[in-house]
Amino acid sequence: MALQSKSFGGDSKLEAAAVSDPAHILRGASGEHVSKIQRALMQLFDQAAIERPELSDASYGDSTEKTVKAYKSRKDQEIINHTYQSSPDAIVGKMTMAKLDGELVEKEKDDPDYFFFRDAQKELVKADIARARVMVGNVVARLRLVGGIGPDGGLLIMPRNYLYYETKLKILNVFHINSFRDDDLPAPQDIVARLTREFSGFRGLPAQAGDVSDQINFSVLLENFANLQASLDRPFNREFYTMGTFRGAPLSFYAAFVDARNPKDETVRFTRNYFDERIMPTQDDRAVTVAHERCHTIFRAKGHPGTGDNPFCVTPHLGDPNVTSSEEALMNPYCYEWFIVSMQPTYLPRQDRNNGCGT
Repeated sequence: MALQSKSFGGDSKLEAAAVSDPAHILRGASGEHVSKIQRALMQLFDQAAIERPELSDASYGDSTEKTVKAYKSRKDQEIINHTYQSSPDAIVGKMTMAKLDGELVEKEKDDPDYFFFRDAQKELVKADIARARVMVGNVVARLRLVGGIGPDGGLLIMPRNYLYYETKLKILNVFHINSFRDDDLPAPQDIVARLTREFSGFRGLPAQAGDVSDQINFSVLLENFANLQASLDRPFNREFYTMGTFRGAPLSFYAAFVDARNPKDETVRFTRNYFDERIMPTQDDRAVTVAHERCHTIFRAKGHPGTGDNPFCVTPHLGDPNVTSSEEALMNPYCYEWFIVSMQPTYLPRQDRNNGCGT
C-alpha cells in the first residue's frame, strides 16, 4: 500500500521501504529519504537525539540508528517482527515505515501545510507569519497615505509632516523611486533639519519631483506590497529542513529559503538557523524573513538583483549602493525586507545606523 502522508508520499525510496524487505533502510544510507526519516523522528519522538553532522549530511549514522531503535522500543508501541526477533532493531522497514507514516498522517490533519515541525516550532512559525502580515500591513498603509490613496481607492490629503517626508525619502533610498511632488518642495526647514539628524549621509531632498516612470513604479511598489500581504494569507507549504545543502548547493547562513529554480513550488523551507536565537534574535527578524521568501515566489525573483546572495552590512533606510535602479530594487527581496523594517512604528534610524546590518 502506498504511503498516505504528504510528508513521505511520493518518495520512491520510502515507498519501496514500505512494501519491500530488500529496500529497507539502515545504517550507511544517505540522501533526502534519510533526511525525511530523521525529521519525522524529531517531529514525532521527543527523545530523538540525532547529531547535527548526520542531519546536515542526511546520513544514517550512529545517532540516527540509536534514535530509530529508541523510537521502535517505546513502551506499549514496540515495533517487532515476532517471526524472527524478540527486541526492536535499528532497521527502517515495512512496519517502521507504516508506523511513522500513520503518525505523520495524524499530524497533518490539523495543519496540512506544515511538514516535519515539532509542535512548538509550528506554533512559532504561525505566530511569525501573523506578525509578518501586520508588518507588511503597516507598509501598505504608509504607502497609501503618502500616495494619497484611501483604503477604498479614494483620494486622501496627507499632511506634509515628518512622517510624510521620511517615508518618501526611504522609498527613494531603497527603491530608487522618486515619489516627491512639485508641491512637496521645498520642505519645511524643521523637517529638513530632523532628516539631517536622523539619516546618515543625508544630502538633501531631490531637486525635482519624479517623472511618469516614477509614478508608474510607485504604483507597482504599492501593488507588490499589497500582493505580498495577500500572499501571507494564502495556503503555502512550510517545511522544516535540516540538510546542509539543497540541490547540491550549500545553505550556509540561510534561515529559510525557497526553490528559486521552480517558482511554482511555493514551499518555504525553514532551517535550524531560523530557530536559533543567536542568528534570529527577535520575532521581527523571523517575520521579515518569511516575507522575504514569499517575495521570491510571488515576484518570481530567482535571486537578489544588484546584491547577489550576501548583501550584509546595509541599514534599511539608506538602501544598498549596489542596487542602482528601481527595476533591480523592485525584483530584490532584500529591498522589500529592509523597507518593511524601516516602515515599522518602532524603527529608529539612528539605532541601526552603525550596526552594519539592517536586520
